[in-house]
Amino acid sequence: MRLDRIWTVARKDMSEFRTNKYIIYSLVLMPILIAVVLPTIYLAPFTMFAQPNEPFDINIPDTDIRIGETFNEGTFANVTFINCNLENVVAENCRFESCEIRSSLVRSSHVANTTVINGAVMRSNVLNVTFDGSVGSDTRILGEDTEQEGFLFQFIGFLMLFFILIPAIVPTVIASYTFVGEKLNRSLEPLLATPTTDAELLAGKSLSIFLPTMLVTWLSFIPFVLLVNFLATPIIGHAPLPDLTWLIGVFVLAPLFCVMSIALNVIVSSRVSDVRASQQIGSLVVLPVVALFVISLSGLFTLGPLVMLAISGAIGLVDVGIAYLTLKTFQREEILVRWK
Repeated sequence: MRLDRIWTVARKDMSEFRTNKYIIYSLVLMPILIAVVLPTIYLAPFTMFAQPNEPFDINIPDTDIRIGETFNEGTFANVTFINCNLENVVAENCRFESCEIRSSLVRSSHVANTTVINGAVMRSNVLNVTFDGSVGSDTRILGEDTEQEGFLFQFIGFLMLFFILIPAIVPTVIASYTFVGEKLNRSLEPLLATPTTDAELLAGKSLSIFLPTMLVTWLSFIPFVLLVNFLATPIIGHAPLPDLTWLIGVFVLAPLFCVMSIALNVIVSSRVSDVRASQQIGSLVVLPVVALFVISLSGLFTLGPLVMLAISGAIGLVDVGIAYLTLKTFQREEILVRWK
């Protein structure tokens, strides 16, 4: 294949796309909707009412330290207990490390690596604490995600679906004009009569769709990351994006789905003679994307980096098969005869 011919076809199509308002709307409105509107609608209300998992500011002096002692009852304040056994006590503003606490009330304290049996821990920082028949009220769990943080991470991961839908949906609009639009504009016959090979013609048309689609996808990813980090950082304490899973999804899996969508829609566009029919049939390519994330949300697997790479490899193999099928089914002579 000659690259200059491929680029000539691609450049011609991209210049024509700029005059089509439907293509321009698709390239502009959908990324804005997904990058700005959706995070604002779904994340802003949650983060507005969620409480950050910051530790309570509790200052405990190091003047009274008890190590390896047993306490059967009493009230304590500003005491550090290490490897102690306590029962029927009330402790406030204390520190517990590797202790066993039975039938006691602990308030405004630091509790770490400790077992609490038939008691209560209130307004305290806890780390690796085992509650056996006990109640923890208004505690800050250190070293792990809270339920709110877990939900927020899961929801942010779900938003990846929309960023993979952009390169899967936008080509259904653009690709529908690759051949049907050429026919309506009476430029199909001269194009098919050029000395370009079928592979060069298909590669040029696919490139003209791939470049603007992925460009708007990656550009919209920037305000999306900034907005999500702005909304989520006060809750989880750090900027969640971009992480490795998202980078693989946006810069590896999304282009692969874009190639799949383009190839399938070019096949459809070359076989039908109506733009709407081409768009309706071609839009079915989004079903694998939706199925992928529905299965993920069901809990069968987690979308981590290794899973994303495995999915990307599978989609890559599918793309190779579809590209081969596209070359085999594309017959320019048949198109010219059928549309005369």
